Amino acid sequence: MDKIESTKKIYYDVLPAYNIDTALTYSSNQIFKLGSLVKISIRKKIFTGCILNIYQYKPKTNFKVKDIEESHNYFYLDKKKIDFLKWVSEYNFISFGLALKLMISNVKFLEPNVVYKYIVRRNLDINLTNKQKIFIKEIKGASFEEQKNILSDYSKSFINNIIDKNIIEKKVYKEKKNIRLDLQKVKLKKLSLQQDAVYNKILEKINKKKYKPIFLDGVTGSGKTEVYFKLIKHFLVNKKQVLVLIPEIALSKQWISRFYNAFKFYPLVWNSKVTQSKKKKIWQDIIEGKINVVVGARSAIFLPFSKLGIIIIDEENDISYKQEENPIYNARDMAVVKSKINLSDIVLVSATPSLETYNNSKNKKYDYCKLTNRFGSAKNPKVFLIDMKLDKKRLISKQTIAIIKEKINKGKQILILINKRGYAPITICSNCGHRETCKKCDINLVYHKKNNKLICHHCGYLVEPKSLCINCGESDKKIRLGYGIEKVTEEIKKAFNNINIISLSSDSIDYSTFQNVLEDIENANTKIIIGTQIISKGFNFLNLSSIFILDFDLWSYNTDIRTNEKIFQLIHQVSGRTSRKSETGEVFIQTYDTNNSLLKYIVSGNRDKFYESELFLRKKTLLPPYCKLIAIILIGKNKNYLKTVSFTLKDRLSNFNDFTLLGPIPAPIEYIKNEYRYRMLIKTNHAFRVQKIFKIINLSKILKNKAKIKIDIDPLSFF
Repeated sequence: MDKIESTKKIYYDVLPAYNIDTALTYSSNQIFKLGSLVKISIRKKIFTGCILNIYQYKPKTNFKVKDIEESHNYFYLDKKKIDFLKWVSEYNFISFGLALKLMISNVKFLEPNVVYKYIVRRNLDINLTNKQKIFIKEIKGASFEEQKNILSDYSKSFINNIIDKNIIEKKVYKEKKNIRLDLQKVKLKKLSLQQDAVYNKILEKINKKKYKPIFLDGVTGSGKTEVYFKLIKHFLVNKKQVLVLIPEIALSKQWISRFYNAFKFYPLVWNSKVTQSKKKKIWQDIIEGKINVVVGARSAIFLPFSKLGIIIIDEENDISYKQEENPIYNARDMAVVKSKINLSDIVLVSATPSLETYNNSKNKKYDYCKLTNRFGSAKNPKVFLIDMKLDKKRLISKQTIAIIKEKINKGKQILILINKRGYAPITICSNCGHRETCKKCDINLVYHKKNNKLICHHCGYLVEPKSLCINCGESDKKIRLGYGIEKVTEEIKKAFNNINIISLSSDSIDYSTFQNVLEDIENANTKIIIGTQIISKGFNFLNLSSIFILDFDLWSYNTDIRTNEKIFQLIHQVSGRTSRKSETGEVFIQTYDTNNSLLKYIVSGNRDKFYESELFLRKKTLLPPYCKLIAIILIGKNKNYLKTVSFTLKDRLSNFNDFTLLGPIPAPIEYIKNEYRYRMLIKTNHAFRVQKIFKIINLSKILKNKAKIKIDIDPLSFF
């Protein structure tokens, strides 16, 4: 946009993308409109700011009003985007400026995204090395894309040296950014009768333009992705942008491959692995409406789409949509709000919905569509229990080993699920009982045999294991209790030493080579896959025959109110990795408690009956989705002060009604990253009322900068 000057100074309220709740006053001779994004200076540092108000005359201030930094090419946020950020701020109890920073995470996003094409000015051999002559010959007449490949083989200093000799020059190159949809190239799979009926039902609801959330329910392997691919095509034909949220970065490569096979172009990817320079280009193209499809992790929900037509949330129940560190938010819930404010459609997709989504569908708050049949001739897997009481003290029962051998001999592919990272979760001295714990946190260090380190899975502290016990002084008395994925992998390799085995966890996945790993699994070159729960999410392994779950009994030792829900979802999801062909898959669960009530639901496969039983218990105990929970976590170095201020805060909150306050108590893990933690929990049906109370009592004034506070609205973890 061209720069427009005024003959006099204009004054602006500018909200910085910074942890601040109020706008600051700046001036400029340049005329900006509401929502314009500009650069501003705060304490000699440059920040992005958004203009919220405009004044023709100088407001009364007791300070010198700074000028907005020079800005020629600027972007702006429309009212819908600002309203969304305001809602995010107020609901999650984070500052308005911090919400803005979620949308504009880097000030460089506002800078022109300039790329260059190199033009050969003259072809002189004077004072040129052979390498320089070869470079000039390669670059001359090459297209922009060809030049990009050529330049990658040369250093910046080498190229700049030739520019200095006035032999080549850089010219700004305007890339064609729009991805043109060629309908002739789109090759979507033919939908089954049921898939087609569900697609038409969703489209009918979308065409009513009520913008009501739609839950696409479907058993694993029913082809939910193919249904929403057809929805994506519908919105692309209508020149609308599409956002697809997926829960894991690891999933994106396989998803993108499926997308490309269908649409013959690649979507833009947005997650923590994408470089800032790429993010800048994507961000600018999105706000200018030049990008059609984005697939991303939770942070993608804050991208400033200008023509957003639909948001699709795959595996909507996945807890990785929740950001646990400040600023705390749930991307799934924010997406529902964004669609409402933006007048965009939203489809939540899952075979194992969150209890909240299930209940919202049941109560008609969400529209509901269901796929009941697995695609093609695929059948639902059968679930069997392996009684560990018959084979005590073994990590992997003899029965499990025998079944795996039988399957391998028949050429089948096996998945073993173990939900713990590392080798062993506890290292203890057998002489005095001293445990190896983290110096910064009140938890055990996990032994990782692969790199011979004791590691804290909360703060990342690591140390090399010592043979000498620091408590009793005895040497070589350390023993390792429990087991993680590394120990399971070691045991399986002993039993099947000639079999191609791979181990996958968040510690071991190398994203640069992960596509090759997936291809080996998909082509059945890998016979045994050993994985943590990361492998349960959305992968499509057509040759997988049987799944073995080794540590079921340990999963239920948790104070989380959603423990049963999470376990059911995990097993249901991982079970869905089998039976992708006509053969019936099998799931084997090792357990000492064969009469466990949760296992009865899992074996029967009656998902809705389990959900109804959980809803009954939640209603009886007044827990979500029948109330709102708000966690208050106080964090500080001084344990006694933290305890005192916790009860001061409780006293202040006790002056208000409309909620029940539980606590304060020390957190289950009281000491993390060299700081103590106290927790309180609020139960209410008036979430925004509680946020207003927090402002009234002025939390920061109570804490006096001697403690930090985390407010977690709708918490998913309680450690």
